[in-house]
Amino acid sequence: MRVRFLFIVAIVLTPLLSGCNSSSDRDDIPEELTREIIINSQAPNDSNGNLTTAITASLFLPDEHRNGQAYPLIIHSHSWGGSRVSSSELRNMVPATAASTSDYGSQVNSQLAALREAGYAIISFDQRGFGRNGDDGDNGSEGGSHGMSPDFEIEDAKAVVQWAVDEWQAGRLNLLADGDDPRIGLLGSSYGGAFQPMLAAEDPRIDAIVPSMTWHNLEASFAPNGVLKKAWLIAICNKVVDEDGAELSTEMELACTQVRLDDSREIEDARVTENLFFDNSLASYEADPTFRMPKVDALILQGVRDTLFPMNEALKMRRYLLSGGGDVKIIAHESGHSGVRSGAGSQGPIGQAYCGSIDAITTIRRWFDEKLYRRNSVALPDICVALDNRTGIRVSSIAPASGSYRVAIPPSTTLQGISENNVRSAANEALFYPLGQPITQSNLILLGTPLARVTVNAGVTNDDPTPATGPNAAGIFIGVGILRNNQIYLVDDQVQPILSTDPRTDGTQQPIELVAVAEKLEVGDRVGVLLYGKHDLYENHPIGSNELGTNWDGNVATVFGTVDLPIIEANSLDRR
Repeated sequence: MRVRFLFIVAIVLTPLLSGCNSSSDRDDIPEELTREIIINSQAPNDSNGNLTTAITASLFLPDEHRNGQAYPLIIHSHSWGGSRVSSSELRNMVPATAASTSDYGSQVNSQLAALREAGYAIISFDQRGFGRNGDDGDNGSEGGSHGMSPDFEIEDAKAVVQWAVDEWQAGRLNLLADGDDPRIGLLGSSYGGAFQPMLAAEDPRIDAIVPSMTWHNLEASFAPNGVLKKAWLIAICNKVVDEDGAELSTEMELACTQVRLDDSREIEDARVTENLFFDNSLASYEADPTFRMPKVDALILQGVRDTLFPMNEALKMRRYLLSGGGDVKIIAHESGHSGVRSGAGSQGPIGQAYCGSIDAITTIRRWFDEKLYRRNSVALPDICVALDNRTGIRVSSIAPASGSYRVAIPPSTTLQGISENNVRSAANEALFYPLGQPITQSNLILLGTPLARVTVNAGVTNDDPTPATGPNAAGIFIGVGILRNNQIYLVDDQVQPILSTDPRTDGTQQPIELVAVAEKLEVGDRVGVLLYGKHDLYENHPIGSNELGTNWDGNVATVFGTVDLPIIEANSLDRR
């Protein structure tokens, strides 16, 4: 049976042309410089049994092509539930900035127009199973989506690279090259960001990438510490059959069935996802002791308040890509996948793609200009992290929290899922344990990964709705909180789950990383930890809905221990 679905989250589904106006100059792009193409991937088509899979793509050539000049190539792909950029879409694109009103994904895609105008060839392709709703006159790429499998989607992407190289060697493309090595960059966000580092791992012909709001380890994003991020997973899967958004492989069909079950809470309740999530990640390459990451220059764009792929993913991706010897930067801004209810205790709507004075969107073209055209270098810090929508900090590295700011969680602390933690409020329903003293310095910030050392046990009355798949597990959800002006709020909307069955919580209190945060502190702030018995992101309703979750209602957990907060001095901030 063919199963099709559409990702309903606003930042992914907003049309590619959202917020863009037509341009008469782009309407005049000569027809001979645009072409819709089909590329045969050697990865099998598991929908019909064919040994190859047809991948649909659009080719856009720069004006330099008509003059016989050489140019670099950018390969682009789309977010989940989307489709490639077609010729008509490119003609209507206006290059955006971080200040544009269009959504973040559209801002990234709009840079294709800027890149073509700046002298780049573009190939935008449909991931297998996608492209069914495009206006490009075809049915999209064949096959069913495997969710970014090295054996399928990455093989497809390698076929796109090889097609371009073959066209160049045949004299039909004038690719800029170093000897027999053409200069190739990759672009895309979310699902379209994930293929980039994995393709660069397998194809050393990739010179520069810009992975944006994406993952390093899909398991750590979708099921941190073994707990299913249900609200997001349901949103990803719950439009199956309703709309012609994609075709799924059999494995992906089963994964969606399991994660959408009302009672499922842990990855053990959705067994097919255990290997699927991890294998479809750059982290799986890192885990192979025989594999060596090739050199690739990477500009990683990530959202500090991204609740699907948090900043931890960018930090881990950077660490691994650096092992290959490339130039790897991070711009962590205030945009990304949001989906958090804006109530009491919320920090409000998600922000823009700025880090202080750095516009992450317009930096994309400048990055490729430096790395592929070898034009003026871009003056970027190793890491820039937004502290709010107007302020950022530039650093060379981010260290884990030390013990200088340690919060104590007292013995016999009990959390219950029956309370409406985060159903109507992001913080007020949680237990708040602050540092012993308020903030007294004006130059302190939160920056980095908190470390928890806790003992978690299931309470006597704990009720795990799926005991058949494992022990009677209980869970806690930990975030960083600030009490300011008599209001507690959850920093960057981020929480991390920890199960009573986690061996690190059995009394040895081994360090457990929480979600990385970044925030400017004020004198008088009470900074601490927020503890929940359940949390909106992990409940059995779609992200952004007003529904009430039930899968954690029977949760009863006891916890005690400490949490180290990443509070540091920052005497030089970048503001716009």
